[in-house]
Amino acid sequence: MAPPQEGEQCGRPASSVLIWVVTVLLLLAVLGGGGCLVAYVLLPPSEAPGWIPCVGLGLVSLPWAFWLATVAYRCVTARSADRAVAPAAAGS
Repeated sequence: MAPPQEGEQCGRPASSVLIWVVTVLLLLAVLGGGGCLVAYVLLPPSEAPGWIPCVGLGLVSLPWAFWLATVAYRCVTARSADRAVAPAAAGS
C-alpha cells in the first residue's frame, strides 16, 4: 500500500477536513450568538451589559457574511477564468 500523498490524511483530502473545521466554527458562532441573544432577553435590563446584543448579532450573522464572501469570491474567480480562456479560444 502506498503512503498517503501530500495533503491527504487517512485516505481523505485535506480539503475535506477543512470543510468540517469551517462548519464546526460557523456552528459554534451561531450557538454562541444565540446564547448571547437569549441571555440579553432573559436578563433584567439593569444586569444585561450593552455589548451582549452586538456580539450576539455579530456572531449570528457571521455565517451569512462567510456565505456572501464565498459567493463573491466564486463570481470573481469565474470571471477571471473566463477572461483567461477567452483570448486562448479566440487565437485558435
